[in-house]
Amino acid sequence: MPNLISIATWRTLASAGQTKAARFVKRLLSQGGPEWLLDGVRRKIRRVVTYVRAWVHRRRLTDVTFIGITGSAGKTTTKDLSATILSVFGPCESTFLSENEHVYIAQTILSATRRHRFCVVEVSANRPNYLNLPIRLLKPDIAVLTVIARDHFQAFKSIEAIAAEKGKLVAALPPDGTAVLNFDDPLVRSIGERCNRRVIWVGKGEGATLRLREARSQWPEPLTLHVEYEGKTFAVRTQLHGTHLALSVLAALGVALAAGLPLEMAMSALAQAQPAEGRMQIVTGDDAIVFLRDDWKAPYWSLQAPLEFMRDAQALRKVLIIGTLSDYSLSASKVYPKVAKQALEVGDLVLFVGPHALRGLKARRHPDDQALLAFPEIRDAAAYLRTALRAGDLVLLKGSNKADHLVRLILNRSKPVQCWREGCGLANFCGICPQLDTPSHAIADASTPPQMATSASDSTGLPALPETSGPAVLVVVGLGNPGAHDRHTPHNVGHRALDALADAAGSDWEEQPEGLVSTVVLGGIPVKLLKPGVNINLSGSMVQRFLDRVGSDPKHCIIVHDDMDIALGDVRLKRDGSDAGHRGVRSVISALGTGAIQRVRIGVRRPGDVRQARQVVLAKFSAEEETVLAPALAQAAEVVTESVQKGRGRDAPPA
Repeated sequence: MPNLISIATWRTLASAGQTKAARFVKRLLSQGGPEWLLDGVRRKIRRVVTYVRAWVHRRRLTDVTFIGITGSAGKTTTKDLSATILSVFGPCESTFLSENEHVYIAQTILSATRRHRFCVVEVSANRPNYLNLPIRLLKPDIAVLTVIARDHFQAFKSIEAIAAEKGKLVAALPPDGTAVLNFDDPLVRSIGERCNRRVIWVGKGEGATLRLREARSQWPEPLTLHVEYEGKTFAVRTQLHGTHLALSVLAALGVALAAGLPLEMAMSALAQAQPAEGRMQIVTGDDAIVFLRDDWKAPYWSLQAPLEFMRDAQALRKVLIIGTLSDYSLSASKVYPKVAKQALEVGDLVLFVGPHALRGLKARRHPDDQALLAFPEIRDAAAYLRTALRAGDLVLLKGSNKADHLVRLILNRSKPVQCWREGCGLANFCGICPQLDTPSHAIADASTPPQMATSASDSTGLPALPETSGPAVLVVVGLGNPGAHDRHTPHNVGHRALDALADAAGSDWEEQPEGLVSTVVLGGIPVKLLKPGVNINLSGSMVQRFLDRVGSDPKHCIIVHDDMDIALGDVRLKRDGSDAGHRGVRSVISALGTGAIQRVRIGVRRPGDVRQARQVVLAKFSAEEETVLAPALAQAAEVVTESVQKGRGRDAPPA
């Protein structure tokens, strides 16, 4: 194909205009031209071949018992516990780690052979109809449904839709199949009552086949259960922690019963099982600091269980580290402070880490409250924890691994981590990642712990930047994309507001390493204007470099930017806080290590426009919208000038 169409022809097509076809061609060129397209086709073909092979292979393994496990929580722990038990009675294949997507399910099936007696497969359902393919491949003999909650709620829109999707695994059982179901979950129970198959109920309620009579787990003691079965009560001892894992223990024992195995032998095998990585996993170092890793995922509804565990734990000091949350119905600005208040009731020290970290600081009891801290960048949190933690601490890590990779906070204590990338998108834990020792050159050396803020004027709890000698230089940053093409788009109103300031002062723009710079005098005070010379979402590094070079700091900096939450033409002043979802602002906050940056926000939301921000911010304004915007740009320039005079200019050098 590359020989049929020359690269020159592709470039000609790509430059022909902004049609959908031309944009597609540009994407092809940016990814490597036609070869990129062919690679994508080859990958899809390979996957289809894998699915077909798995489908055929499964139907040959008539003597292997296939167990499918799904649910909103507890899948991996239930899978691992079940595999541990079943392995005592015969060769058992199971899903590797938490690889529960289509291609991994197919690969797990292909890994099973005629010598295996069991194959335990973890199955996810992250969007409607996602289970259709794995069910056809798996053809389960035993189906396990742990619990139905709000995981992936945005994709399904209702918890009933989530239940319907997960219920497909039970519905796929053959007439002689067995379902292992949570008796205490009304939605799961409803599925079981309709399935017309043998059901082993597990739970606390009267009527459960395996009935939980008691569960105890108070650190440092592990989880112990008392379970009733056929009129007898059994003590089940584990090496797990947290009473909420009792459901996974019961479900694994239910799988043993469904497979026709003796319960007491299954309990004995279960006592040897270790917790799955990142699921209430204990990690103890030589420094007598104990980490409790619950850092695989963090839907909002899952927080209560680890918080209750920490509340009941016996420890000299309790530290809670919370990363990115998911699946909540409230706004992030309300959820994070709410979680912070709950965490402060349990812990002696609470740290929020990640892009929403600063939101949690709203729950501070007073401005200088050092019991609640926030670190937009995990690298700074790691530097702080190097000296802040002490022997006897019990430290909970709760976050979303794909977003946060919080395990680096532990790994960094034994050997300095080199990779501090944010949002790399890799699903696996960092301990097995080959990039862990690859330096992130965009981030400065992390060997020196940051100094914590102590004054009320810089009370974010973030690393404070060094004080400058003499009066700090005042800097106003306008966010936007460089180049003329994007000038009249919403994302570039920050640039245009600075243009208005420079034009009014009769000042020219000068190209410097960090972007375009102009020096103006506002109300008798000299101010440097900066338009960073990078994509708006990467502005932070340039702003940081410029402030360092000219001898300024975040307290003497004003950011001017577009805001999709404000109507077109409105201008508002914000003195500190979170990024409110603006990636350019997020980049600046992360680079400077503080949200205490004054911002002038220019509204760009068109009346009645309900599209998502990414669909709007690069669409050019109409002539009518430009008429509305013009006075707003002038007003933003006035707000900047007033802010310089009233607040930021007190310790600035005279003109």
